[in-house]
Order: sequence, then structure tokens, then C-alpha cells
Amino acid sequence: MIKRKNLKQNIFNRIMVNGNKRISEKIFFKTLKTIQKTESKKDFESILKFSLINSAPLIYVKNIKRRRKRTIEFPFLLNSKLKVSYAIKFLVSNSLKKKTGPFFKSLNSELINSSKKTGMSYKQKIDLHKDGFSKRKFSNFRWF
Repeated sequence: MIKRKNLKQNIFNRIMVNGNKRISEKIFFKTLKTIQKTESKKDFESILKFSLINSAPLIYVKNIKRRRKRTIEFPFLLNSKLKVSYAIKFLVSNSLKKKTGPFFKSLNSELINSSKKTGMSYKQKIDLHKDGFSKRKFSNFRWF
């Protein structure tokens, strides 16, 4: 699994816009403060951990080129680092899609909802798993 320091850096790098890491740090810490204020029973570390676990996919679908420019979608298993990076990617991209007020509020709501298994990133993970299991006929020589 990824260490705590590396996890923060990965989140900062995903949020970063135009190379301003300082702004991404402010946004992330602002979301953690709002989580801490709203969710009084749980601390922000457990909410962040559960949201990353719930939105981390086990399978990812990759496009592979075959002969005559024919591409097939091929499912493969992810290692732990890729699981966490895809989870962060899903969380940030789905909170960018919301457009409800400032970014830290949408990231806050996405973190809380995905920790409760109701967020868009959790649904995206479930759709990805369904797609991967439907494409398993192409993976006759792999892990299926």
C-alpha cells in the first residue's frame, strides 16, 4: 500500500491546476476541515481511507491493438499502487463534474458519499467491474 506522505502528494498532484501545488494543498486541507466540522463522529482520516477503498477498482479494461487495426478491450488486474491512483483519479474527476459551488465542497461531498458507497466514483468502479467481467472472453490466457 502507499504510505501516508505519498498519498498526500498523489492527491495534491491530481488536484493541481496550472502547476500551482500550493493551491491544491489549500483546497485539500479545506476539504479535510469541512469534513471534520460536518462529520463529528468520524475523523477525516477514516473517511478518506474508506472513500479510497470504496472507489478503488480491482479490474481495469485496456484497449489492445490486434491485426488489421482491430482493437479489443482486455481486462486486467491492478496492483495496489494503481488501485489507489485510479481511486484518486475517480474521486477528483467526479467532483470536478459536479460544478456545485467551490471545488472543495464538491470534493468534500464526493469523499463523504463514496465512503458511504453512494458516490459517483463508487458507481464508476461498479460499472468498470461489470464491463471487465463482460469482456473476460478475451482473456482466455490470463487470470479469469
